[in-house]
Amino acid sequence: MSFRKEFVWGAATSAYQIEGAAFEDGKGASIWDVFSHQPGKVIDGGTGDIMCDRYR
Repeated sequence: MSFRKEFVWGAATSAYQIEGAAFEDGKGASIWDVFSHQPGKVIDGGTGDIMCDRYR
């Protein structure tokens, strides 16, 4: 597979996916923290509590 030379690659992420500091330094629960902790809402029960742990 090839791409035209005008094609521009890009990437995106979110703080929730990277930080992994769900409740550090006084941070309260976000809507995603609440949602992901509800059984059956996320495949394999994954949450953003640790994730990539960029915070530390």
